[in-house]
Amino acid sequence: MESVFFLGASTPQGFVSHYDSLFREVRRLTVIKGGSGCGKSTFMRAIGRAAQERGLDVSYILCSSDPDSLDGVILPQLSAAWVDGTAPHVLEPRLCGGSMNFLNFGEFYDSAAMQEKEEEILSVQRKNAAQYPHVTACLAAADALRGSIRLHVDTPAYREEMAAIAECILLSSCKPVGDPQEGFAKRFLSAVTPKGLYFCQNTPASLCRRVYVLRDEYGLAPLLLETLQARAQSLGHTCIACYSPLLPDGQPTHLLIPSADTAVVSESTQLSYNAPCFCRIDLNSTLPPKTRASMEFCVKTVSALLYQAVAHLRAAKQHHDRIEALCKPFVDFSAVDLLTKKTIRQVFGEN
Repeated sequence: MESVFFLGASTPQGFVSHYDSLFREVRRLTVIKGGSGCGKSTFMRAIGRAAQERGLDVSYILCSSDPDSLDGVILPQLSAAWVDGTAPHVLEPRLCGGSMNFLNFGEFYDSAAMQEKEEEILSVQRKNAAQYPHVTACLAAADALRGSIRLHVDTPAYREEMAAIAECILLSSCKPVGDPQEGFAKRFLSAVTPKGLYFCQNTPASLCRRVYVLRDEYGLAPLLLETLQARAQSLGHTCIACYSPLLPDGQPTHLLIPSADTAVVSESTQLSYNAPCFCRIDLNSTLPPKTRASMEFCVKTVSALLYQAVAHLRAAKQHHDRIEALCKPFVDFSAVDLLTKKTIRQVFGEN
């Protein structure tokens, strides 16, 4: 079984990372350090592919600055993960040695030869970094408008209605399974990326047999999912809370409950869910037409701001590709390949 998530995303607060949640989720954590083009993503993808060939579940963590690249790979059945701990998603092991450690991919660069390109690389890095304040500004403006929308819907009456829908889902899908659960996994199921607004929409159906889809243009779903998560955990279920890039530390926008074989995801005009589903619920219809009309300007402007953020991320990606092209000639990929094969043998106990 394969699942795909983001653990970090561009948000109104800048880059927000949920990588530290891995300390609660896995026993063995390897943090990889190294710059552009040195083979980190290829290394992690090879581990994931080897695990799948051996019949194991794999969770791939995509890079929000380049969804074609990996920031991590998790093997749940082995309670092991490898993650890129290089900025902006800086991660440090709590111990070095034993179940946690570093891998230094910087050692695969020919540092002496690379010095001749150093000034050019630094120049392109500055151009890349210059795009991100614009990304943050666009997302902050979008969040301010979403805040205006939230003022309309975050009321006792709508909270009560969303709680009632959550209880209906619970009654049909979530039976008590044990003691209340305190911890939960944090993820992003969607992100603002150079490829557009990216939705890992195959993941819910991969992990859960029943997928409920909430049609939501106005931010009602987080009210429902906040209640659903609390109640599911009180019944002993494990939850994967997935946040919106515009609400990275607030209420979840999607909720996966694998122990109940149930996922509840929200969709909008910008991020539609096209995979198979068990049931669709139109939350928009709970709002009076006059209320929806009053928020239409904010909804459309938020969409425009999100796509402007995408444009800046696309420009940043072009600079990042140039950095990789400058760095790759100085990487000893034969050494990376040897490390990859050695790691795979160690992980799966093969000689």
